[in-house]
Amino acid sequence: MIDLGTIRRRRGVSCYHQLYLILTMALEKGVIEPGSTLPSETELMRRFAVSRNTVRRSLARLELEKRILRRRGSGTVARRVQTPEYSPDAIANAIDDPGTAKRKTTSRVLQIVSGRTPAFIRERDPEFGDQCLEVHRCRSFNRRPFMLSISHVPERLAARLGRRQLGRQVVLTALEEIGIRAAYAEQTTTAVAADAVAAQHLEIEPTSALLCIRRLSRDRDGRSIEHHTYLYRPDRFHFRARIDVERTPAGAGWANAGTTSLIPAWL
Repeated sequence: MIDLGTIRRRRGVSCYHQLYLILTMALEKGVIEPGSTLPSETELMRRFAVSRNTVRRSLARLELEKRILRRRGSGTVARRVQTPEYSPDAIANAIDDPGTAKRKTTSRVLQIVSGRTPAFIRERDPEFGDQCLEVHRCRSFNRRPFMLSISHVPERLAARLGRRQLGRQVVLTALEEIGIRAAYAEQTTTAVAADAVAAQHLEIEPTSALLCIRRLSRDRDGRSIEHHTYLYRPDRFHFRARIDVERTPAGAGWANAGTTSLIPAWL
């Protein structure tokens, strides 16, 4: 009997989603090989101590994604999944080339609203201000969403930006049009759970893991001009960069060669 792992009863991650992820990983890694039969609904219920409805929801999603084939009376069979045109490599190649990006990726403004600056931004930079302008965008590749971006602009600058201006270009470009130029940025990378908004626009389940990059851009005087949050579906986008071996008296290590732009400015 193959080992598929276990489900943990923890707050915020449903049993259905955990089972879906377990089966997905088993299919992707070949633990369940193409053409082989998956455990029956009853066996999955017993092995993971979940309801039949939980099992059926997980299998239904895998069937919708064409990872499995369900045949009444003969069980559920793993399918051989072809590498899709929207694979992480395909998307990374597209955004590295501006010409390809314009043809194959699209950006949609979801909302532009004024409101209170989120606490995590004020904690990072108390001088950012209590009020800001918030711009939400979703970027898709071949009509499949892979990134949700959220820009926060300090109120002192937001008053100089028009909504039509922000609707046709990214905030950084709009700021440059009014003479505000970024000199450097502080960036962090982490993982977060998708909230309801991210789940809706990225077409995933709430609490799904997302790659999160937060960037605080400053002008040459060190004043904040934009806080940008990028949320990526990890199954559709991977960051790539060339790194070279660097040898010092302390030993060998790795250094970024700087040949790949992790986040193009136009995103």
